[in-house]
Amino acid sequence: MSNHLNEPWSSYDQDSDHFFHTYNKIYFSSVHRPFIRFLPRKAAANILDIGCGSGRDARALAKRGYTVTAVDPSKELLRLAEARDVKKRIIWKNDALPKLQSLGRSSFSFILLSAVWMHIPPQERDNSIKRISELLDNEGHLAITLRMGEQDESRMMYSVSLQELITLASKHNLAPTYISRKTKDSLNRSKVSWRKVVFKKTTKPSIP
Repeated sequence: MSNHLNEPWSSYDQDSDHFFHTYNKIYFSSVHRPFIRFLPRKAAANILDIGCGSGRDARALAKRGYTVTAVDPSKELLRLAEARDVKKRIIWKNDALPKLQSLGRSSFSFILLSAVWMHIPPQERDNSIKRISELLDNEGHLAITLRMGEQDESRMMYSVSLQELITLASKHNLAPTYISRKTKDSLNRSKVSWRKVVFKKTTKPSIP
């Protein structure tokens, strides 16, 4: 994600209505069922949804009783998502990786990064994982969905690798605890598949 929020996400701003309605046709419980068992057990735990898009996942998590912060670089998608949050249960922020400056020193028990990693330029990925690790509580979980296969150049996508992600995560105290098989695309795109990965934040062992 670039610091110039309006550049890489211009397609989401220009076609915000299309993306908003398309993503809201799919239910959180269907798309993210493998992630549910990793959600915090503590009521009102802090959860961060990075690249919240239509706000579908943020709203579903808020309905479960969590305190949710949702960030996205697309101002138009964020506007539509916030308007749907009629009960005002979510904290909405216009921000992007790798810095997420608006979050300061906030901390979260669970972080969701759904359909975002492919948008992050390779040269920004290490700093992005580092920042995510800083925001995640010890023993907290990071859930990521990886888009595999055909990339949409109009939305500035880059190729992804499960091994690259695991290697970067390990540098910042994030250990994989769940890796799914490839699954079919929820929007029935034949050349697109997904893998889900969950990492747990651990502390490095002390050096004697």
